[in-house]
Amino acid sequence: MSSDSLSTQSENQLKILVLGGTGFIGPHIVREALARGHEVTLFNRGHSNTDLFPDVKKLVGDRDGGLDVLKTGQWDVALDISGYVPRLVQDSAEMLKDRVGRYLFTSSVAAYNWTDELFPKSNNSKMAVWSNPDSEDQWKYYGEFKAQCERIVEKNYADRATLVRPTYVAGPGDSTQRFTWWVDRINKGGDVLAPGKPEASFDIIDVRDLAAFCIQLLEDDRGGAFNAAGPAGRFSYGGMLNGIRATTDSAVNFIWVDAGFLKKHEVGEREMPLWSEKNGMTELIMENQSSIDAGLRFRPFCETAIDTLAWYRQLPPDKQGFTRAGIDPGKEARVLEAWQKYQLADS
Repeated sequence: MSSDSLSTQSENQLKILVLGGTGFIGPHIVREALARGHEVTLFNRGHSNTDLFPDVKKLVGDRDGGLDVLKTGQWDVALDISGYVPRLVQDSAEMLKDRVGRYLFTSSVAAYNWTDELFPKSNNSKMAVWSNPDSEDQWKYYGEFKAQCERIVEKNYADRATLVRPTYVAGPGDSTQRFTWWVDRINKGGDVLAPGKPEASFDIIDVRDLAAFCIQLLEDDRGGAFNAAGPAGRFSYGGMLNGIRATTDSAVNFIWVDAGFLKKHEVGEREMPLWSEKNGMTELIMENQSSIDAGLRFRPFCETAIDTLAWYRQLPPDKQGFTRAGIDPGKEARVLEAWQKYQLADS
């Protein structure tokens, strides 16, 4: 696995409270903060990855009715990476607002109003409307909930609020399996079903670059909203797949199949990770120059692909299974065969 870029010790050492910290993004943020000399306290339920960070202070509680352990203590910043339900973000934001200097909330580009087709999306673009306040289905209303959580943080913290909106996040530890599946599939080689159009615009961010950006914003005491989107320059879905292909010696043949054909053959978006039918119709571009100006940096994309595969391959065999993303190999072969026949009949 290639080494990460070296983090430098910050002259402005902070006391950071992390809400969460043991999932996919969290451990990278904690490692970055520790590497730069900051003092970290973790608050979570203590259910997952309990062996991580044995020397870091841990407060065990629950965002839903179990915040008592946070009633005392002061921190320079609170870094909220586990906020999804507005009611629960309201609880933590209100409880901490007089005892933390800044509140950084990790949101998502999904929080934008996607019925508004103006691109690129920037921190001045319209946000999603909270259409169903009575629901707490955080996945069905994911973007709306994130947008409402942002409003709550801004109301409580004003210019002490920092909002980071990542696009698709990739890299070692990718528990969503979306990017990891593509890296593994392409490294296996052969005819690879590729969805839609290769030129469809796309944004992705390495989880380590996201972590470094969050800590940089805190060190600079910088407020506002920022898209954590990259890499630099114009990127495409085909660029992502070909970028992964460039890191393997396997013989790979991408066969691009249009969205209508995939729909007809019941190939869902979960089976073609990081892609949706919308990608072929809309310029899904996020403005990121303001984030670059604020310190967002990008490692080479090949490093993301290489390190993700290395991380995945060192997992125990029982963990090397794709249950959340990717198409079944038999179904992939059947769809490709049907596509070939369709192309021949149409020629």
